[in-house]
Formats: sequence, C-alpha cells, structure tokens
Amino acid sequence: MARFIKKRNQAIGKAPGSLIHIGKQKMDKSQIRLIQYNEQEFIEKEVELDSDFSALLDKNSTTWINIDGLHDLSLMNKVKNDFDIPALIMEDILNTDNRSKVIESRNHLVIILKVFFSENDNNVLQTEQISFILGDNYILTVQERIGDFFEPVRERIRNRSGKIRTRKADYLQYALVDTIIDSYLLNIEKIGSIIENQEEHVIKTDTKQLAETLYMQKTEMNFVRKSIRPVKEIILKLTKSEFSLIERETFNYWNDLEDLILQAIETFDLYYIMISDQINLYQTKISNRVNDVMKVLTIFASIFIPLTFIAGIYGTNFDNIPELHFKYGYFGMWGVMIMVAVIMLFYFKRKRWF
Repeated sequence: MARFIKKRNQAIGKAPGSLIHIGKQKMDKSQIRLIQYNEQEFIEKEVELDSDFSALLDKNSTTWINIDGLHDLSLMNKVKNDFDIPALIMEDILNTDNRSKVIESRNHLVIILKVFFSENDNNVLQTEQISFILGDNYILTVQERIGDFFEPVRERIRNRSGKIRTRKADYLQYALVDTIIDSYLLNIEKIGSIIENQEEHVIKTDTKQLAETLYMQKTEMNFVRKSIRPVKEIILKLTKSEFSLIERETFNYWNDLEDLILQAIETFDLYYIMISDQINLYQTKISNRVNDVMKVLTIFASIFIPLTFIAGIYGTNFDNIPELHFKYGYFGMWGVMIMVAVIMLFYFKRKRWF
C-alpha cells in the first residue's frame, strides 16, 4: 500500500457527506476518555461508547472528550448527531488521507493535523491523523488509535500547571496543537541528528548500503514534508480569523505558534538540503571513481597502441623487412617498444593525466 496516498475504493461514487473511513483500522475497539475541569474542580474518567455525549457537557466547566479509534462508523455517526457536526466535516475527519486543514462552520472550528513518529527505532516514519473539534466550551479530539501525544497537556490539567485550568476550550485547543507542533520539532531534531552524524561517513565511503540509506532518508523527509507544510497555512488562517469561539487573548498564543511552525519548516528545509547535498556528494564520488578507472584503462590502452603497431609490422609475412635477419633485431624491437612506453608515461606524467 502506498504511503503517500491511501486507497479510496470505498469512496468512489458515494454522495458528499457519506461517512466512510478511508485508511487502516489501527485498534480493535474504540475508546473514549473525558476530562472536565474548571479552576476548582477536575474530573477524569472513561466514557461508554453509547453515552449521550451532549449530556456530558457542563456550561460551567471545560469539557475535553478524546476518542481513540475513528474506524467505528456507528460511533462517529453518533458523535455527529449529538454535537450537530456537519456531515461534510465528519467526512473529512474520517478520511485519514486528507491534507491537514482548518474548517470553520457555524458552531465549530475543526483542525485536522497529521502527526508523524517512528516505531521500534527503525527510523521508518508512521503517520496518524488527529482532529480537533472546538465547540461552545468543549473540545473533541479524534485519533486513529491510543497515543500519548497529549499526556503533557493532561498532566498540566491534573496539576493545575500554568493557565490551562483558568481558560476555556479555545486555549485547550491551542495547547493541544502546540503539543503536536512540538512533536514535529522533536522528530525533525532526531532526523537531523542522524543526517549530521553521517556526513563524515558519506565523505569517507561510497558503499551500496550507504546509497540505500541516503535514498531512504530522502523518502522519509518527503513523508515529513507532506505532514508539516500545510500546518503553516492553518496557523496563518487562524491568526487572521475572527471566529467567535476563540477569545481575543488566545489569538496572541496562535501568533506565537506561527513562529514555532515556521521554525519547524525552516529546520526541515535545512536538513532536506543537507540530505540532498549528501546524495549529490555520493554520486560525485561514484562518478570520480569511475573516471579514475577509465583514466587508468585509457593510459594502458594508449601505451599499447604503438606497441601493437610495432609488433604488427614485424609480424607480417614479407621477406624484405628491415632488420628481419639481423642477429639482435628481436632485442632491438623490445628496446624500441620499452623506450616508446617510457616516453609516453613520462609525457602523461608531465601533463598530470595521472
């Protein structure tokens, strides 16, 4: 299955707004976690899949409902109905092949992002789609599987760290997106460290295994580009929006997030140029090695051309060949051939051809 685009067979011919999960099912059963808090109170618990979600909301508290496993279409249809989410938006949330985007509707602000990570230290990147649905003092997050991306935010809420317990759901949405962008920087740093550390190795070696590693890394970098490039557009759009669910003070934090994503993209571009330069260096070294081999072969061929000419003349079957019956003619011919070879080598050396 292609990594850069996913199969869309089920979506062919369907009406707009049809709830179709495009992507791979990454867990057996969906799971729902709820966190509800204000400055004085805090609740954290798991929620049954058939719960009335709208009844979980509290106008005096910020409610965060996290859904792990978006493959359950009956659950996602229930979420759509309970929170009055437009069908076209829910269709985008279920399509894990979507480009990262931000969608504004009458009652919701939806941000769809990709997060990338590596498993088992094999440096092969995986990607997951995470959707953030901001409503009136609540936020829904929808993930493909259980992950620990938001655990730092949960700890801040539990420990009343910073401003998060005193702010509304729009600030929580910012904090969650901030965590995702931080993970971009962390993963780009890991990739960059590998690229920087192998630079000396690229200079000293030119093995087939090195070539495979370089091209694999460039493929991974292109995979990262697909995830982070659209986020810049999302942040720019949010900083310029006037959506009623985002408080004016929170816009200042989104402006700060714009600097962070620009840093991530600039760092990524730097490492992308470095891996491209390393590939060019590898190819140049291979070309130089081929040129060195061809140079040696050409020198040997050039030396043997006149020697072959001399041997060819004295190998002809004619009686009247000069020095043919000369007592030392054989040794004379060898002397001439050696002298010609030495003169040519001396000439090549003066020309610095080797």
